[in-house]
Amino acid sequence: MKPLFFAILVLVSTNVLAEGQVASLVNFESTAIRPDTENGNSNVTSILNTAMEYTTPSNVSFYGGFSFILGEDFESAVTAGSRFYSSTPAFQVFPGLPMWSFIGGGISFFDKAVYYPEAGFRIATSDTSRLDVYIKILNSSSDVYNEHFMIGAGLTF
Repeated sequence: MKPLFFAILVLVSTNVLAEGQVASLVNFESTAIRPDTENGNSNVTSILNTAMEYTTPSNVSFYGGFSFILGEDFESAVTAGSRFYSSTPAFQVFPGLPMWSFIGGGISFFDKAVYYPEAGFRIATSDTSRLDVYIKILNSSSDVYNEHFMIGAGLTF
């Protein structure tokens, strides 16, 4: 299954339309709320994501790449997701630094599939890079991943 998703990611990344934008996306997430498991299994403490993101002119982005669980146990997975950004900046923190809001969701294929909704802000730090600050809630049929509230930050360049 993982080779199929990787092949799709490569195909989409190499055949993007000229009016869209392709960028590298690196995120680090830390667990803000982590439930205890009943059978003593390890839980997620932090996740590192590396992906390629394609943003369309209509403010929708698609991303895919790899995720790595760091902490009690190390595990890797293929991740795919989508985000919808506000069409105009929500507000400006400082002059020249617009901030857009976004909502989205995705799936990671760890030992068990993990689904997540996410919401956050994207700040334009320069003409070519963006800083993401967001929250995410992990949902899974496994107690190891389920009901984790993650706070993350990422860089798109």
